[in-house]
Amino acid sequence: MNSEMIAGTLDARQAADRQWDVLVIGGGPSGAIAARECARSGASVLLVDRSRFPRRKVCGCCLNGAALGVLEQLGLGQLPNHCGAVEINYFKLASRRRFATVPISSGVSLSRERLDAELIAAAVGSGADFLDNTQAMVGDHGAKFRKISLRSETGEQQTLARMVVVAAGLGNRVFLDRHSEGRQTERNSRIGAGTILDSAPDDYQPGTIYMACHRQGYVGLVYLEDGRFDIAAALDCSAVKALGGIGPLAEKVIRHSGFRVPDGLGQTKWQGTAKLTQMRQQVYGERFLVVGDAAGYVEPFTGEGMAWGLASGRAVAPFVIESLDVGTSVSGPQWAEKRTALLHSRMRLCRTVSRLLRYPTVVSIAAWGLSLAPRLAAPVVKSLNKSFALH
Repeated sequence: MNSEMIAGTLDARQAADRQWDVLVIGGGPSGAIAARECARSGASVLLVDRSRFPRRKVCGCCLNGAALGVLEQLGLGQLPNHCGAVEINYFKLASRRRFATVPISSGVSLSRERLDAELIAAAVGSGADFLDNTQAMVGDHGAKFRKISLRSETGEQQTLARMVVVAAGLGNRVFLDRHSEGRQTERNSRIGAGTILDSAPDDYQPGTIYMACHRQGYVGLVYLEDGRFDIAAALDCSAVKALGGIGPLAEKVIRHSGFRVPDGLGQTKWQGTAKLTQMRQQVYGERFLVVGDAAGYVEPFTGEGMAWGLASGRAVAPFVIESLDVGTSVSGPQWAEKRTALLHSRMRLCRTVSRLLRYPTVVSIAAWGLSLAPRLAAPVVKSLNKSFALH
């Protein structure tokens, strides 16, 4: 299968003609890996995404050592090299025109168009079916099935699944019952935003993540495998409104940090996200488990968000298979405990780092210290690259 032009293996009408063991909502890394692993266990799996693929996403183009480790454990360790991913060697921090360059022992940059398509192709290659350009909504449940509404250009169809994996990303609604969407959003949470440029100034070099910090947000910049320049940001909502848009604030953050602002950055088309720091009140329910960003998220750091998604997509699969006959009466609470054990300490580290990034004086002092002794960052880099305990 040509993953660059990934297409559905069936249409909504054909999907509705079958009853599925597992229906996965969301074709990002969490959903694709969960679908692959469930299909490898012998379950009939339908992976559904509301977008048509390949689709552009500007967030999550960096894979740190932990993320690469998950791919290796999944037997997909050669995927980044196969896609021409750019090896990341350095992280360059800037605040108030103070700069620090820190070596990174492991990491790559790879566009989400290519990565997500490759992971979906891997799921299909393991026996899963894929349905794109379709919105899946979780409806009522019976003794053995959950009802799913499939909404596409051709109308609305109904299908049944013994288990549903919700991997629909940050802030997307997937339940017909609004009560099941319960989330807690941190009051001062920043929003995510990003764009991709065709080129960048010569100041920026492939193989380095550039991070511009300001009290109103931070902006990361990195080259992709095809030569394009990815820019992702976490920005204060009030500042975006005050300056009249994401682009002007991103320009301000980059300029004040001391990096050169890429031409046309303020006028380019930006994609935004929901507030970044939010938690779902319940990560399981009757015949469904929630995984990836849909289960909870905090502002990530140097590829951590992708590592969480890949690891949780793999970790949820055994709980899904166990739940096929008995529902989530036992495996639901166990999944909640497993997810906490898997991600809590890493999320706590990123929450601490993201809070420190809100104070320019602290970041500026840190940049000065790291410029003199880059090895001071080694414990943080080691923690971010640390492998997950996936058994």
